[in-house]
Amino acid sequence: MKKGISVLLLLLSMTTIVEAQTYPFRTYSIENGLSESVVNTITQDEDGYLWIGTGYGLNRFDGIGFKNYYVEDGLLNNSIQSLYADGENELWIGTEGGVNVMRKDSIHTIPELQPLASSSILSIYKDSQNEFWFTTDGEGVWHWDRSEQLTQYREVHGMGSNRVRDVLEDQEGVIWFATRDGLTKLDDGNFRTFTTQHGLPDNRLRDLALTENGTLWVASRGGLCTVSEDEINCFTQRDGLINNRIQSISVDTDNNLWLGTEEGASYFSNGEFENYSVDEGLSNNIIYTTYYDREGNIWLGTFGGGVSMFMGDQIQNYTIENGLPNNVVTSIAEDPLGQYWISTYGGGITRVKNNDIETLNNSDGLVDNKVYTMETDALGRLLIGTRWGLSIYHENTFQNFDEDDLPHRKIRAILPVEGENEFWLGTYGQGIIQFQDGKFNQITEADGLPNNTVMAFEQSNEGTIWAGTYGGLSRFQDDSVTNYTIQDGLPHNGILDVLIDNRGELWVTTFGGIARFADDGFESITPEEGLPDEVCYFMEQDERGIFWIGTTQGVVRFDYQAYQSGDESTDKQIFRLLTTDQGLTSNEMNAGASFKDSRGRLWFGSVGGVSVFDPSKEKVSKTAPKVHIENISVSGQRVPIKEPLDIESDNQNITFEFIGISFTAPHQVKYRYRLKNSNEGWQETTQSSVRYSALMAGDYTFEVKARNFNGEWSSEAANISFSVQAPFWLRWWFIALVIIALAGIILFIYNYYRVKKMIEMERMRVQIASDLHDDVGSALTEIALQSDFLQTMEVPNKLEDPLKQIGAQSRKIVSSLDDIVWSIDARNDTIGDLTDRMQDYVNNVLPDRKVFYDFDCDMQQQLDVSVKENLYLIFKEAVNNIAKHSNAERVDVKLIADGSGFTMGIKDNGTGASGSRKSGQGMRNMRMRAKRIDAEITFNNKNGFEVIVENRN
Repeated sequence: MKKGISVLLLLLSMTTIVEAQTYPFRTYSIENGLSESVVNTITQDEDGYLWIGTGYGLNRFDGIGFKNYYVEDGLLNNSIQSLYADGENELWIGTEGGVNVMRKDSIHTIPELQPLASSSILSIYKDSQNEFWFTTDGEGVWHWDRSEQLTQYREVHGMGSNRVRDVLEDQEGVIWFATRDGLTKLDDGNFRTFTTQHGLPDNRLRDLALTENGTLWVASRGGLCTVSEDEINCFTQRDGLINNRIQSISVDTDNNLWLGTEEGASYFSNGEFENYSVDEGLSNNIIYTTYYDREGNIWLGTFGGGVSMFMGDQIQNYTIENGLPNNVVTSIAEDPLGQYWISTYGGGITRVKNNDIETLNNSDGLVDNKVYTMETDALGRLLIGTRWGLSIYHENTFQNFDEDDLPHRKIRAILPVEGENEFWLGTYGQGIIQFQDGKFNQITEADGLPNNTVMAFEQSNEGTIWAGTYGGLSRFQDDSVTNYTIQDGLPHNGILDVLIDNRGELWVTTFGGIARFADDGFESITPEEGLPDEVCYFMEQDERGIFWIGTTQGVVRFDYQAYQSGDESTDKQIFRLLTTDQGLTSNEMNAGASFKDSRGRLWFGSVGGVSVFDPSKEKVSKTAPKVHIENISVSGQRVPIKEPLDIESDNQNITFEFIGISFTAPHQVKYRYRLKNSNEGWQETTQSSVRYSALMAGDYTFEVKARNFNGEWSSEAANISFSVQAPFWLRWWFIALVIIALAGIILFIYNYYRVKKMIEMERMRVQIASDLHDDVGSALTEIALQSDFLQTMEVPNKLEDPLKQIGAQSRKIVSSLDDIVWSIDARNDTIGDLTDRMQDYVNNVLPDRKVFYDFDCDMQQQLDVSVKENLYLIFKEAVNNIAKHSNAERVDVKLIADGSGFTMGIKDNGTGASGSRKSGQGMRNMRMRAKRIDAEITFNNKNGFEVIVENRN
């Protein structure tokens, strides 16, 4: 070993940067979607959206993305000078060309404010009477009582100047105006203006603010002033203000002030100023506007640098931009002088003292610039493990070890042994190297080590040494080695860090989670138990007992007491992520790159620099996110978000996009959603969209809630109800059509067979009629002719009468058969056939009578066989009755038939014996036949004799 190899530090060439650390500012500019980087005004509406007015366009921001509005969307002018959210879901927009108001994402103009169309509106304010004030650049102040009354106040009325920057009402109802020429007060109709003669440092005023105790704060071009009971007190650069030219004031919940100036921002608390500029992370020093959002975040609108949100002083960062030689930070240490040391992989080591940065590398004597680890020992020396060996830095001198003294080069972990002039080195692939009494001793797998890659050491108060390797955990105690692996409960054999906590309990971090050593075994905590990541690079514990675990997704805050009790409330959240959202330089941490300093602060080394976190200033958000459904897409096409929403059955994919607005940690918002009527409960996701495929027909309601990084859930869910229409074959009208069609088909089939049967019956009737006429009629006619022939011959007297009777009876039967054949024959089924038959019969029976016919009917109308037959026989009986019993000279025959039924009447004017006509077999036959066809028959003997047969439905 070569001792005393030293190199004097070249102090003159040493890199030094004053005020090296930066505070986390999250900045949004044109590259992020902001319409322009000159920000004039900021406000937040009731829905949680942040509205940003720029020199070219209006912007709505939800923490993730911007939505831009321009003249094309209804703005009077693209230059937005002022914004006011009035709490009634109305956003008032002051432009260089008048006033707009936005309602439900639609921009409108107000006809009553037309006189302001040529004005540049510098501020908008609604007082306690719900009346509006509009300040302008050159036209004084306009007062509008939301009716047709619009009043203008100018210098001639008592205003200090016609150029008015701001307006405010105090707790007494007094209206204050910040003008170009002093502070004007409007009290009970009287104007009074305060100027430099009354104590203002400058008459050019820019902004006004009021604290809860009633103090009025005035931003001027000469400093910050308070006004109380007309007494003016001011603060300037001499008091610590970063710059006297103040543009904006915002008051927090503790009555502290944020001031935007032309050289940065100042935070005024308890009479002291804390200043921020581009050196501390601001995007631009010229700040036009400041605004506190509902979560307590301060937003700074700049001239050309966009808008920045200050994420608090809980984190300070060191990166390449403010002096680090490399952003890949591998280790942090603190020496007895209170100096902090940061090692990087490729940049050597960096000393931080009083915010000055000094970097030492191989040109200064460091054995290698690729540094893995650092530790300080009891002698105040800095032990440095590199890729190419060991360096010891003490009293501005490096002591290095060459290959002969220390052939094992890759030093990954260092443990200065308590109370001894001894240290242990953990290497990549070559086990443990013990240095004691000037000698090195190697311990490898051959000596019982589970793996030759050693990543971490820890020593207990009892002197036990724990070594974390890629093959498990080793305990060195009483000259013996005990190894622990996954068989003993470890989540993974690859150990990355070892920690003994405030209670003396041992913890390890691995590639598969973390574990606590207890009862000679391990309690594993992995993603299955809620750990956000399985790869855990390091672990630290703060003074409160909270653990901080470095992962690939950020630093996990772990409350083990809450984990043990199972009490996961907002105040005792078990797991919480600290990420770039809250100000870390990167979410990807490095193995073993953590440190707890003497002030209780935690240092986290990452691939993007190092972040210094003060747990005592930990920022939490008690404000639950506002959640909104942003878009609905059906089969890839966006549809309007309004009820009722009907979705056709052929649209298989329905996507809901939503946003939970939390600016503190926008990428850590978690969602809980459900679809009512789908038989699914609440589901959780970190994605801001969800898709449903092939929903059954029915009515649904989609609901979604949001949770911020601190565990606060939104009290109300955003929801939208919609209906998925059934396929057309399942809709009522289609089912009705199918039923009607089936009924039609059945009816068609029934009618088809009925008509077919009727046709067959008609054919049969025709056949029967033909057979009766041809066969039976011919036979009877032949009998009648034979009887006539026999009568011409000489026959005994006793046979003459029978022969005559045979002939007469045969002719009678032929006549009756002729009627039967006529009624059976299907070719005679119309009313016309009936009336023809009736006329023929009358002509034969009553040839000498005057007969008049009245037929009011459709001659082609079909008659049922029974109706036709019985009507004819009733008619025939009535005519026979007239022929036999009446001396009538006139006979009237009437037949009326329509869709509702029929009426048949036969009337004569005879004066014969009516009594005989009302009785007898003929009358009974007519009544019987009328009954057969459900008709009523009546007889009337007034002025002759009349028979009426009627059937009306």
